Amino acid sequence: MRIWNGELHPEFDVVVVGSGAIGLTAALTAADAGARVAVLEKARYLGGTSAVSGGMFWVPCNRRMAELGRTDSRDDALRYLRAVTAGRTADDVLAAIVDRGPDMLEFLEHRAGLVMVPMDNFPDYHPEWDGAHPGGRSLDPELYDLAQLGELAESLRPDLRLPFTMREYEEWRIFTRFPMAELQARAEQGLVARGRALVAPLITACVDAGVTLVTECGAERLVVEDEQVVGVVADGSRLAARAVVLTCGGFEWSPEMVENFLSGPVQGSCSPPHNTGDGIRMASKAGVKLGSMREAWWGPMVLVPGDETDGAPTATLLRFERTGPHTVIVNRHGERFVNEAHNYNDMTRAFHLFDPGAYDFANLPAYLVFDQRHLDDYGFLTHRSGQPTPPWLTTAPTIAELAGRLEIDPAGLEATLERFNAGAREGVDRDFHRGASAYDRYWGDQHAAHPALGPVETAPFYAIEVVSGVIGTKGGIVTDGDGRALDAFGAVVPGLYAAGNTTAHPMGPGYPGAGATLGPGSTMAYAAGRAAITQLGLGAVTG
Repeated sequence: MRIWNGELHPEFDVVVVGSGAIGLTAALTAADAGARVAVLEKARYLGGTSAVSGGMFWVPCNRRMAELGRTDSRDDALRYLRAVTAGRTADDVLAAIVDRGPDMLEFLEHRAGLVMVPMDNFPDYHPEWDGAHPGGRSLDPELYDLAQLGELAESLRPDLRLPFTMREYEEWRIFTRFPMAELQARAEQGLVARGRALVAPLITACVDAGVTLVTECGAERLVVEDEQVVGVVADGSRLAARAVVLTCGGFEWSPEMVENFLSGPVQGSCSPPHNTGDGIRMASKAGVKLGSMREAWWGPMVLVPGDETDGAPTATLLRFERTGPHTVIVNRHGERFVNEAHNYNDMTRAFHLFDPGAYDFANLPAYLVFDQRHLDDYGFLTHRSGQPTPPWLTTAPTIAELAGRLEIDPAGLEATLERFNAGAREGVDRDFHRGASAYDRYWGDQHAAHPALGPVETAPFYAIEVVSGVIGTKGGIVTDGDGRALDAFGAVVPGLYAAGNTTAHPMGPGYPGAGATLGPGSTMAYAAGRAAITQLGLGAVTG
């Protein structure tokens, strides 16, 4: 156990379990109203998955959109959310996301100095749907100077990636075009971006508000008396609390829970290996209602040997590598089965198609195939043209030889590429409509003949297995619009609140836009913090 700020007293007004952006938002909201708050984190570092994420918030109707000349409406946002969530999320929760999201942003800017800048051209993930927006709902944190954290900089979860904002990514798009020397200079100056730039000011604000911050202190169970949650047992000791807020992530690192609940296999994850369903298990014993347990934030990923987080293998989410020109994804038969440029959550569901005859997943294993032109123009992850081919990439001088080395049907792959290449030369994908959506084109190469399409025809050829991965799960505790946990009969569980991936996430089966994990999660944390201080009879938050 390590205490980074304050003292670990035997009793607090509010105990928050989990130290990601969502948990820190709940803690700051309660502490700002005068509550005595402790944040417990079982990992070595503060920040959770948030610290190694893109750090974006998806917040409809945010007030900063006006600075870009953009408008948004509550009705549009709710129509879009009802479609994305397939009617599975209660209206009071969706209304809380839309109505309280802008207030949450204003509070964090006022109280933590957290400046989130809207992305003008980043469309919602389903830009053609009713109520979707062409840009501005997704926001990106400004760069942050870690010197402001002082000695607490050591508490923040590391991220070895260079410090560029997502707005800069929007401008540069291709890693081979990034100003690497400038970014390296930033890192040496102590500037951080994305997830770390989101979490760091929240840590600073929590310290200023007197929040006790503890790492290597895992919560083990809830203390319940007279059907009311009155504390937690953590690191073997009882910690009394008048309110407990669970924000300790999902269960993607619990093989047992993954096997029993999720709709598809988890072959890799890019989250730290501490999300083992602790909060969900504790809440289950207290009688809460669970929902959306089959859902996850899915993503097509690759496993590069040696990539690790806290000693566990870490997968890498594929973005441009699959959406840019001169690439395809195929199954063992050499057949394409999905629009490679579709949003990563929804496209990964195609990996889970079950073949009842073979009694196996029809599209697993899957492979990303690309050619020398793609490598020359864009590189592939950390590999660059002209370098020796790393062992985690398979290469061959012909498509037939490449297929043979991976046990892909050669005839099937050659036929697939013949059809794909013919369409790509014309700028069309007649099978899966890749590049037809504004979202597809956004993630492509804006300087190419077609941002998302290009024939795979220039030898030699390359391939890597693509796995069914998750950023995190999103099933768990069902809450109301105030973040209060509900029991199996829909009644409030006194003293228990939850937000983020520990809950039946408000986004249900869908993914409305970039930042839809953290934005709605932090909004519900803000709502939970406000509800907790109301329960405690404390004053109002300042922003």
